Amino acid sequence: MTRIEDSVDINVAPEKVSQYLWNASNLPNHLPISDIEMLEESKEVVKFRHKITAAGRTMNVVCEMRQPELNRKIAFKTVEGMRVEGTWLLEPTKKGTKLTAVIEYTPPGWIFGPILDKLKIKKEMGRMYTESLQKLKKTLEWKIARSLKE
Repeated sequence: MTRIEDSVDINVAPEKVSQYLWNASNLPNHLPISDIEMLEESKEVVKFRHKITAAGRTMNVVCEMRQPELNRKIAFKTVEGMRVEGTWLLEPTKKGTKLTAVIEYTPPGWIFGPILDKLKIKKEMGRMYTESLQKLKKTLEWKIARSLKE
């Protein structure tokens, strides 16, 4: 499996970041996913179907999220489609939250998948994750700033 890890400091409390990430409807705001269909939603698990575009391909996947440590860690994995596992780790800081995103995936394609991963997919996934974290930071900080003005 290929592993990608990146972090960002967000000037928002871990509880608010966790709450935002736990709502699957918010994910298209910062990830290249669309067409979310909720399959299961509870305090313990959120399961949904969606499309994701990566490395020039659009794939259908079913994803499951869990919170093994409330407001500290959200784990996710695909249960259908391309094999992906990951976590969002939330660490409190003086100004808010250090969010670390870790993703591990198996590239599609039996023979050529590992070759394409080295040439293209890993770079694109890394860029996608960096951009995603920056979008998330801007979105959450803007929401908090806006709520303070109201």
